[in-house]
Amino acid sequence: MADKRGESDVRPGPKEAARTDVARGPKAVLVTGKDFRETASIANSLEACGYDVSAWTDVADAREKLAARQFELVILSTNLGQKGMDDILGDLRAMRITPKVILIADEDEGDAASRCFLRVVAVVNRPFQLSEFADIVTQLIGPP
Repeated sequence: MADKRGESDVRPGPKEAARTDVARGPKAVLVTGKDFRETASIANSLEACGYDVSAWTDVADAREKLAARQFELVILSTNLGQKGMDDILGDLRAMRITPKVILIADEDEGDAASRCFLRVVAVVNRPFQLSEFADIVTQLIGPP
């Protein structure tokens, strides 16, 4: 006679449970740029859609967060400056699993900038509408 409990009584160990919980959480997005309004607006828009967003205007803080956590998507602004962009892109190149990247650029720098960055999947030119980000993010990494 078969056991009525079946496989449902088998519980994952701590490692398996942790992996399962992480997989069920909202997708993580890092937004970084020097302009507080732009960065905060994008972060608030994506959070309203259900994504887990970390937003930083300081390059050192953004790099620290990038090293501490796996993000599915990184949104970078060219207003970070050459040194800030180089530092973050160096960190991305060193990662085993590289997140997708959206670059926010002025209209005149978008095409040139996209050629020199690692895995830039999309370039969004200023001025832009916040609704663009939700659509692009959903297309790139799926719904939260």
